[in-house]
Amino acid sequence: MSVTNILIIAVMAVLALFIYWLMKRNFEQSITIQSLEQEIAKLSNQQLEREMTFQRQLEIEIKQAKKRSNDAQRNVLKGQIGEQFTPFITDFPYNPADCRFFGEPIDYLIFHNLHDCSEGSVAIEEVKIIFAEVKTGKAKLSPRQKILRQVIANGQVEFKELRIQVDEETQNPLVVTVN
Repeated sequence: MSVTNILIIAVMAVLALFIYWLMKRNFEQSITIQSLEQEIAKLSNQQLEREMTFQRQLEIEIKQAKKRSNDAQRNVLKGQIGEQFTPFITDFPYNPADCRFFGEPIDYLIFHNLHDCSEGSVAIEEVKIIFAEVKTGKAKLSPRQKILRQVIANGQVEFKELRIQVDEETQNPLVVTVN
């Protein structure tokens, strides 16, 4: 064998080793790419599952919030209806004709025995003016209602007679306190 042949064989062997190394490296990179693609697909599926779970939970939360809102609205409406019909409940202690509904800040102003007194069947000493607030369940007085209760307890209640008159110069209506 000549030196040239040996060199050609050596170069071919080096080339074969280099090609083998390139193919091995390419194969390893291909496996790494496949592994990364699988990991990406797995993460993508996990993200989709999380999004679907979140969407389902969001729908549940929205339904529950709507139900709570509807229940609260129904309770308020029931309370308002109950307030309106309180004088007509069987054991209500006052004459419904003596009751005037306001709703806010106080539910009723009750002129107890006013009709009977005007008809002469009870003395004026038996007539009372009662501020009444209707509550159900665990409802409490509002801050404004507590103030009214204290104002009444302090005797800070007056009767005023107001007269509407026409200003002779401007012809505009005026409100005048008589007493």
